[in-house]
Amino acid sequence: MNDEEIALIARFRPEVPEDPAARARAWAYLQRELEPGRRRPRVGRRSMLLGGLAATAAAAVAVAQFGTAPEAGPGEVNLRTLELAAATVERQAPTAPARPAPDQWVYTRTKAAYALQSGNVGGPEAMRKGRVTVEEWWRFDGKQMASSVQNQEISRSYILSPGEKRRPGVPRPGFNGGDIGGPGIWNSLPNKTYAYVASLPTEPGALLARVRKDHRDDGRDVTTFGVISGLFRENHLIPPEKNAALYRALAKIPGVRVKKNVKDYAGRAGIGVLFGRDRQGDARVGIILDPRTYRYMGDTQFALLHSAVVDEAGRRA
Repeated sequence: MNDEEIALIARFRPEVPEDPAARARAWAYLQRELEPGRRRPRVGRRSMLLGGLAATAAAAVAVAQFGTAPEAGPGEVNLRTLELAAATVERQAPTAPARPAPDQWVYTRTKAAYALQSGNVGGPEAMRKGRVTVEEWWRFDGKQMASSVQNQEISRSYILSPGEKRRPGVPRPGFNGGDIGGPGIWNSLPNKTYAYVASLPTEPGALLARVRKDHRDDGRDVTTFGVISGLFRENHLIPPEKNAALYRALAKIPGVRVKKNVKDYAGRAGIGVLFGRDRQGDARVGIILDPRTYRYMGDTQFALLHSAVVDEAGRRA
């Protein structure tokens, strides 16, 4: 190693105390960079030299700070990957306001395996199947929603309150989508999921214990894994610190594993977080993360394409 390389390493090395989270992030980086068979783009000689020098510097920094890499036990790679994801998202700016106003709308554009047609469509034509693009607007206070399937006309629906009865045969003015309601709707309303996530502790062990208790997990964590996966699918307003805590909680579930290049329903490759197997024997994918930002992308039957908080139904940004 020449004087120039030593000087570069010294410039890169931060003068800070050892940090366990930084340790996990450093080894996750090294694991990716030093992975056998990892394909790298062909570059010119100067770029190769600079890139090699930077990689050498990064490796030297990690070794100088943390020592040689320990033997990885089962699940350690998962912990490091999810810790890297958590540390990344908690430094990012929130994707939405701290809390939307009651009359604001949460907009999403997704691609899903199944979707009800917009409007009052009945019979076999009510359901669209296979890579369906769905746009939805949910009023934050849970009183209304609107949707458009495959760029159809926007249909607006009135959301019944618990205990409120439908009015069969009596059209509700301004609601061409009719009335909707029931536990499946009420439990996933944006204000409900937002409030639940906001109430969760940020310490991952305490968060995991809370979810297990709230949802009466039978001890195998199937329910807990499903609940946390569902929060990402239903709630697109998760603040960075809660997002990070949920990733760290997933890492503490025995049997959770991470797999690269898992494709969401839109065909985008990401980092899959898996647990157990489904009835067909396939690995159950809970969530898929963007490999660069580590934000939620979807799963194998669902893809989140865009989300935003808007001031009225029909707006997209």
